[in-house]
Amino acid sequence: MTTTHDSERAEQLTLLRESALSFATKESPLTRARALRQQTPGFERRFWAALAEQGWTGLLVPETLGGYEQGFTEMAEVVAALASQVAPEPVVPVLVFAGRLLAHAGSTDIATRLLTEVAEGRTLPAVAWQEDITGAKDRTDQAATRLERQADALLLNGSKRHVRPGAGADGYIVSATGPGGLALVWVPADTAGLTVSSQPLADGSYAAQLDLNSVRLPASHLLAEGAHAVAALTRAYDETLVLASVELLALVRGMLSMTQNYLCTRVQFGKPIGSFQSLQHRAVDLLIQQELTASVVAQALALLDDPDSNSSARSAMASRVKSRASDAGLQVAREAVQLHGAIGVTDEYDLGLYLQRALVLSAWLGNGSQQRRRYADLTQNATAQEHA
Repeated sequence: MTTTHDSERAEQLTLLRESALSFATKESPLTRARALRQQTPGFERRFWAALAEQGWTGLLVPETLGGYEQGFTEMAEVVAALASQVAPEPVVPVLVFAGRLLAHAGSTDIATRLLTEVAEGRTLPAVAWQEDITGAKDRTDQAATRLERQADALLLNGSKRHVRPGAGADGYIVSATGPGGLALVWVPADTAGLTVSSQPLADGSYAAQLDLNSVRLPASHLLAEGAHAVAALTRAYDETLVLASVELLALVRGMLSMTQNYLCTRVQFGKPIGSFQSLQHRAVDLLIQQELTASVVAQALALLDDPDSNSSARSAMASRVKSRASDAGLQVAREAVQLHGAIGVTDEYDLGLYLQRALVLSAWLGNGSQQRRRYADLTQNATAQEHA
C-alpha cells in the first residue's frame, strides 16, 4: 500500500532526477569529458564548486554538520545524472567512499571538521586502503601499511595503490595496522614523507599510488581503530560498491541508447540495419542486461536506506550488485562497439567515452569475478553461523 510519505518521496525523487539531468546536460556535455582526458587531476574544482552550490556535496552529510542527511536513493539520482554525461568528477570516491567512512568512523574533532568541509565542497578526501597491484588480495580488515605510536604522534610507513581521485585529493584516509589492530588515519596531502604518484586510467582520469615514508602526524589524526575501524571501512566500502553500480547502470543505459539510435538510422541494402532480426535479438539481449542490473541496483539502494538492515546482508548485496553491474557494463560495451561497426572503434565517436569509463568502473574496488568470490565467502560464512 502506498503511503503519503512514499508518494511525497517519489515526487521529490522525480524533481531531483529532472534537476540533476538538466544540470549535467547543460553544464557537463560530452565535449567537456573529452577535453579533460589526461588533464591532471582529471576534473575541475570549478565544477565541484558548482555541485556544492546545488547542495549535492552535502546530500549524505548529517544536518548538524551542514548537510541534508538524505538517503542513498537520492544520492543515486545525482550520481546517475552525472554518469550519463561521463562527468569526470570523483563524486562516488569522495562523497560516498570517503564521506561515509568519515561518518562511520565517529565524531572525532577532525572527522567532524572534514565532513563539514565535504558538505561545503571545500575539501576532497580520498580513501587509501588498497595495496595489491591487482586488487585481488585486498581486504577491508587488513593492511600491510604499519602504524607506530610515538608519545603524542603517529608514524606511518607503507604504500597504497588505486587511490581515487589521486593527486586531486586534499588528503587521504589511510588504513594501517597498529598496536590496536586496523587503524584509519587522516593524512593531509602536503604532509612531509608522503609521495603521491599519478597513474592515468583508461578513461583519461587518474588514480594514485601513495608512498608513506616515516610520515609523522598528531595523535588527533587517528579516526578509528580496531573493530570499529574495520566495521567503518567495510560499511563505507559496501555503500560505495552500490553507488559505483549506479554509475555503471547509467553508462549501460547511455551505450544502449546510442546503439538503438544507430540501429534505427544506419541504412544498408536500402533499409535500417535495426530491421535485421539477428541485430534485433542482440539488442534485446543488451536490454535484458540493463533491466536485470536496474532491478538489482534498486534492491541494493533500498537495503542501504533500510535502517533495520544488517552488515552481512549489506555486504552480500553490495558484492552481488557490483558483480552484476561490472559484467553488464563490459558486455554492453563490447556488443555496442560491434553493433556500431567501424565507427564504434574511433576515438572521435562518443561511444568510446562510455566504454572507457565502464572499463575503469568495472574493475574499481573489485571486478565481477572478485565480487562473486566475496559473495560466496560471505554467504557461506552466514550459512555456517546459522547451522552453528
